[in-house]
Amino acid sequence: MKNKLSKIDSVVLDAVTKLHSKTNNVLVHLITMLGNAGVIWWIMSVPFFITRHYRYIGFNILVAMLFGWLIGEVIIKNIVGRTRPSELLEQDELIIKPRHSSFPSGHTTTSFAVAMALILNCRIIIWLPGLVIAALISFSRMYLRVHYCTDVCGGIAIGLCCGVLSKFATEAVRLIPIMEIILG
Repeated sequence: MKNKLSKIDSVVLDAVTKLHSKTNNVLVHLITMLGNAGVIWWIMSVPFFITRHYRYIGFNILVAMLFGWLIGEVIIKNIVGRTRPSELLEQDELIIKPRHSSFPSGHTTTSFAVAMALILNCRIIIWLPGLVIAALISFSRMYLRVHYCTDVCGGIAIGLCCGVLSKFATEAVRLIPIMEIILG
């Protein structure tokens, strides 16, 4: 099974690498920067906090990000410790230079945690752009050769679970009387 997954990782990475060009490199680097520290998701949560009626959704987004970071980056990534594909490349071939291990993709985990929180709380006009952004950020991680396909797929699965967990956690927090007043 491990050999089959490694083969899939290699085939996908090779296919994505063929898309490289100077223009694509700049565009994809900008896309991946949206996921750095969850910048796009922090920005996306702000409008929800402005109106009391939607504050709960903003809080749910932040909880989804927190769960994605804790479960993906702090726990799983440190347990697995997978080498990144970029460690096999010459330094001058790299567009970005990552610092941590590979599995799961943290950008992907956080992005899909938020996408799921949006899906569970919002209409399609809100969650669909969030899902597209999450998919683009996830693809950018393979394009930049900092993650294998399985890192991204793992990040998607973990992120979706974190999004669902965040919904349950946020609902539980709303049961606390003072939080109902704060979150609306």
